[in-house]
Amino acid sequence: MSRRSSEQWARPAGMPGEVAVDVLVPTCNRPAELAVTLAGLAGQTDPAFAVVISDQSTGDPGWEHPAAAAMVRVLEAQGRPVTMLRHLPRRGLAEHRQFLLEQSTADQCLFLDDDVWLEPGAWPG
Repeated sequence: MSRRSSEQWARPAGMPGEVAVDVLVPTCNRPAELAVTLAGLAGQTDPAFAVVISDQSTGDPGWEHPAAAAMVRVLEAQGRPVTMLRHLPRRGLAEHRQFLLEQSTADQCLFLDDDVWLEPGAWPG
């Protein structure tokens, strides 16, 4: 299992493991939906993944919303790296996805829109 369980959260994480998948999440003005998407990711056990959030909101970024911020903390406590980026000005979804793709360093990536909830175990373990 690639994620740290809650009983391990208070212990030092040690060296981060190899990330198999970068999960790329474009978002814009949808902080509650972003929180739900991140909650679905927190329910996954394998493979090892990192999360890259790119926000094009007109106001505060979605990850500053209390629910989304809490889920970012949970993912980080589980040992999942989370990168949060602002990407402005808005130039359309295709350009936003290209920006996210350029941030990916893993061999595989998964685009996950900010309104998708992954059921626990959605990835084969």
